Amino acid sequence: MRVLFIARYLQREHHRKVEALAAQAGLDIWHVAPCCWRDELRRYRQEAGQPAGYTLRLARPFPTYDIHRYLYWPPDVYAAQARPDIIHLEDEPDSLIACQVVLARRRWAPRAPLVLFTWQNIRRRRRWAVEKLARWVLSQVDFLIAGNSEALEVARAQGYDGPAAVLPQMGLDPEVFAPGDGGRTRQALGLAGFVAGFVGRLTPQKGVDTLLHALARLPDASALIVGNGPMRIELEGLARELGIAGRVRFVPTVPVEEVPAYLHAMDVLVLPSRTTPNWKEQFGHVLIEAMACEVPVIGSDSGAIPEVIGPAGLIFPEGDAAALAQALEQLRTAPALREQLGKAGRQRVLERYTHAHIARQTAEIYRQALAGGRRKR
Repeated sequence: MRVLFIARYLQREHHRKVEALAAQAGLDIWHVAPCCWRDELRRYRQEAGQPAGYTLRLARPFPTYDIHRYLYWPPDVYAAQARPDIIHLEDEPDSLIACQVVLARRRWAPRAPLVLFTWQNIRRRRRWAVEKLARWVLSQVDFLIAGNSEALEVARAQGYDGPAAVLPQMGLDPEVFAPGDGGRTRQALGLAGFVAGFVGRLTPQKGVDTLLHALARLPDASALIVGNGPMRIELEGLARELGIAGRVRFVPTVPVEEVPAYLHAMDVLVLPSRTTPNWKEQFGHVLIEAMACEVPVIGSDSGAIPEVIGPAGLIFPEGDAAALAQALEQLRTAPALREQLGKAGRQRVLERYTHAHIARQTAEIYRQALAGGRRKR
């Protein structure tokens, strides 16, 4: 089965999913990825090099900064060359690239079922033309993969009535994200006692200010915040204002291979995301990274966070610093509970969130889509 897999993967870590997919019996993967990209924080160049086990074709995106309004060159997205049995696109149905892929399929691979992955878990108001585009794209999809259960609800509300599955976009390598000793990192950063951590972008919706307000209620706790973003200076100022600057360590974004060392230095990983009118947490990949390292997790109830954590961590109402402080204190004073949640978290990752597991589930979806063929319109 030849699969034309179109996904905006640029970093080497992301391509490990494609490698796991290519390792599935009977699959011939042609991965179409951008040669470059940029966002509000940085510019990216494709890191894949010459992959083993699958065919990589680089496409030129234009423009390179808007995930909803970009197109690829060449126009056929390599469908004419690949001659796929299945087309799998990981982009939202209201994007121009989704429209391009639907039209390319119609011209160059008319018999290939189209599998679409979507994260979109909030039903926001859009211009009529954008809404019409999303509905038309979904009408052309033969199998939908939703990154969380709310994303499936949104697609259904937009008229999608075909077969679907809920499956994360990206897993991890449990050999890379594994339990370890964080003593050396703690010593290097001058951290002692109970450490609550955060890893991610420092943006308003990630809610790191809630973590700082919670920390201010716990005199015996420290925080390790790893990441960059537009709120960095504001958060440093808030730490000084709250009188906790001496207990907070800010570390710039680190390469993915260094993330486990920082997770090992934490007693708990906190993802305090807060919902905005146009966004709520779609997954929270750092949660499964911490869980795989047997670091217990606390998450807000924004979006998919409770769904990802399940019974392997604690949940608090988003934006509620007092409730977060209470959850932190519960873990600070109960090392046995921390150990229990850490082990439960790793087991949950091994069962649900590894690259190998997601690849197996995706391969089964391909078989179902191929057996079902093109949906009648």
